[in-house]
Amino acid sequence: MIIKKMKLSAAVVAMAGMILTSAPVNAAPKETSKPAAQTQKKENDQAKSEYANKVVAKVKSSSTLNIRKKPNTDSKILGKMKRGALGTIVEKSDGWTKVKSGDVTGYVKNDYLVFEDDIQSFAEKNIKKVAKVKTETLRVREKASTDADVVTLVSEDETYKVKKQNGDWAKVKVEGETGYVSKDYVDVKYKFKKAKSMKQIEAERQAKLEAERKAREAKEEQVQSSQSSSESSSSNTQSSGGSQSKKSVPASASVSGSSTGARAANYAQQFVGNPYRYGGNSLTNGIDCSGFTQQIMAKFGYSISRTSSAQASDGVAVSTSNLRPGDLIFYGSGGSINHVAMYIGGGQVVHASNSAPYPKGGIKISNAFYRTPVCARRIIQ
Repeated sequence: MIIKKMKLSAAVVAMAGMILTSAPVNAAPKETSKPAAQTQKKENDQAKSEYANKVVAKVKSSSTLNIRKKPNTDSKILGKMKRGALGTIVEKSDGWTKVKSGDVTGYVKNDYLVFEDDIQSFAEKNIKKVAKVKTETLRVREKASTDADVVTLVSEDETYKVKKQNGDWAKVKVEGETGYVSKDYVDVKYKFKKAKSMKQIEAERQAKLEAERKAREAKEEQVQSSQSSSESSSSNTQSSGGSQSKKSVPASASVSGSSTGARAANYAQQFVGNPYRYGGNSLTNGIDCSGFTQQIMAKFGYSISRTSSAQASDGVAVSTSNLRPGDLIFYGSGGSINHVAMYIGGGQVVHASNSAPYPKGGIKISNAFYRTPVCARRIIQ
């Protein structure tokens, strides 16, 4: 009897051993998926917390959402929200919500708003992300790797549109160059807009009209200056039998180079605040860095190349320690040029920086050494 029990116990142990050795190991995937689920939950909770008491306008991109003084459609319009404009809830009711966005506080119809917990999913489909640099100087690399070549350098607080994200890297576009920045050194966030008051909208309209007027006048002066320069150049060629380089000082110039350079620098600054557009040629509606310097030089009778790399061969070389207003400063990486700015004195430059809204981008004034210059050239002798 005792032997039978021992045999039975041995059989049970053997069977248990077979089950343990042959059974698949399922526990590991469950253990690894649990932290992932916790991470996702944490991100969702953070998003909910971030958008608590918030609303976003969900009108069509071609229209705007009115913010009114009182909760009815006959009330005075105080301002407007574009699609993707973010606001804070002041008071919520069935049909209308009182919101504060930008400098405007008023009532908006609930039908055209996305509320709190729904903002995250709306943003994922409709709002672009931007990367704001949070270190003094950051390398933009050709690929998502610290071993990749450096395309260019960017400075602290500058903001760039995120094309896509690749793990710990964000793909951005900087002054026409596309590259990757480490997410350890940038804050990647949705680029929500803000409401504008009717006073702001009218001021912008007037500013645009004034800019267009100045652009017309500048174009007319440029044509007259070019005609005068051409006539003077032709006269000099006939009398001397020589020819004049398109990049040399116009024969009609009656003031010193330093004085003309200062005037060019002052003229360039009147366009500060206007937008950047890669490949653009409009000082008021969008222009890139080399287009900007080319247009400014043309205003004073100097014809230079179109791209920053080509402009770096125009004029004569000058040390960055001996700059004067009107000189051009060039930036780049690995010896290549990818950006140009005009020196305005006082250690500053004016340039068409990037596609971010002013003052982070557009035509703006910066420290001349916000990046290490590759070289400098003097066009106005």
